[in-house]
Amino acid sequence: SRRARGAGASGPAAVPACELLAPGLSICLMSRTDPTQLAMESEVAAAGETRATALARVRDGVEATWAAEPAGTYTVDGIDGQYFVRSARDGFDSAGLLRPELLARLAGSAPVVGVPEDGTLVWWTPGETDFDKMVAVGVRRMAEASAAPVSARVYQHDGTKWSVWAEVRGAIDLPTPTASKADP
Repeated sequence: SRRARGAGASGPAAVPACELLAPGLSICLMSRTDPTQLAMESEVAAAGETRATALARVRDGVEATWAAEPAGTYTVDGIDGQYFVRSARDGFDSAGLLRPELLARLAGSAPVVGVPEDGTLVWWTPGETDFDKMVAVGVRRMAEASAAPVSARVYQHDGTKWSVWAEVRGAIDLPTPTASKADP
């Protein structure tokens, strides 16, 4: 908004086309003319869409896009569990949030999700305390180290909406996670 207003835009031309999913977590449409920028509400309207129909279009394209560029599966040495990362940076990474059932299918059950930075989605099935802590710490560290952070929080979908599942706070006394690709 600040950049658009600084360039003289006002009204819908200065409002990013974003939807709040949970506290501290929004999903935004990318500009069709400049995929390095967020779409503004005026661009969405000029394309003959509403934000809701544009997000539905993106949601409908997630599975096919992810099939062409799938998520990676990783483990943490010495700790039971696996996590998934989609970081293709094609505008469809965080779009997985629009398909919680797809994330659940890929994870094997209802996962928790981190969006530490623009272009990165991390998810796993919670339940192993040490693994949960290790990956949540990894999400926080990625967010802290990123030039384009999104959230250090971890979220869970309850079948209706996203909400905060966990947030690592204070000093982190766990070792830095060292990921390794899971065996096929």
